Amino acid sequence: MFKHVKFAGLPVSDQDRAVAFYRDVIGLTLAADQQYGSGWRWIEFEVPGSPTKILFEKRANEAPGEQPSLILVVADVDAAFRELSGRSVVFDQEPIDAPWSPKERYALLRDSEGNLVMIGSG
Repeated sequence: MFKHVKFAGLPVSDQDRAVAFYRDVIGLTLAADQQYGSGWRWIEFEVPGSPTKILFEKRANEAPGEQPSLILVVADVDAAFRELSGRSVVFDQEPIDAPWSPKERYALLRDSEGNLVMIGSG
């Protein structure tokens, strides 16, 4: 029946700042950047090999949530932590073993829009 999720929304306040963060700092690929309504653009990012895109949507309010808005899976959380730290990414949580699965590790960072983002191994 269903094949995959086409895109998942990520709330942002400043599209240009968020594009710079996800493209230049995190290293994702900009898949679409088109005018979409008055003063807003349809912006999608992709992770190579994943069919699901990340769609920037207007933040409804200025208060980002305390649950991860985005979870990015990497092969090695500790290596990703070191690489992103070298790019001046500030982490709320350094890599630790996940209490829900002892074979998984994760770290938490805040993006340019204040969203909590998890980097996880599984």
